[in-house]
Amino acid sequence: MIRLSRSLALAAVILSFGGAQASFAQAPSDAKPVTNNSASSTGQEESAPGELQSLIKALSGKWRLNVKFEPMGGMSKAITGIGEESWRAGPGGFTIIEEEHIPTTPFGELYLLGVLWWDSKAKRFQGMECNNNLPFTCDLKGALNDITITWDQKTLTLDEIETHNGKKTVWHEAWSRITPTSFTQNGSVTEPDGSTTNFMTIQGTKEIE
Repeated sequence: MIRLSRSLALAAVILSFGGAQASFAQAPSDAKPVTNNSASSTGQEESAPGELQSLIKALSGKWRLNVKFEPMGGMSKAITGIGEESWRAGPGGFTIIEEEHIPTTPFGELYLLGVLWWDSKAKRFQGMECNNNLPFTCDLKGALNDITITWDQKTLTLDEIETHNGKKTVWHEAWSRITPTSFTQNGSVTEPDGSTTNFMTIQGTKEIE
């Protein structure tokens, strides 16, 4: 998620940079300090906004990916392969962090880091992506201005406005059909004329730890 941008110029899986706010209640004087173990083991995500808690619960874990990139943009045939993706709560449970590795994409090996959080002032999700295919590594501008992220308790979607060769397109990515053991991840590109082309399909399977 983290945004995950896969367009004709960049094959990346996505995730906007903005301010996140959180309020903390004053602990009673006899409260014991909480050690910083994983968010799942300490229950830290319970102190995060409810919108984020449900997303952490839905996607946390390590996932094996079966990936298919459709032939487009000069590609003569589809590219298939495997990869790995993990989601976890960040420190304090106020972010969710995605790490992804896909060895074979139309543009070479992909490493990606995505961070998502709930902006309590704007009342919406924000996110930022870093990946090795971006010339600037982390897309601060896109995170601030170009991304819309939604989570309806069933599907996580990211829509990003991109500009290629002077024309604007919209990258759409969705994690859907999420169960405790699987999900489907799709990415598509919408052209200025309104036509939409599917670019990639990923089937995620939860790894047994």
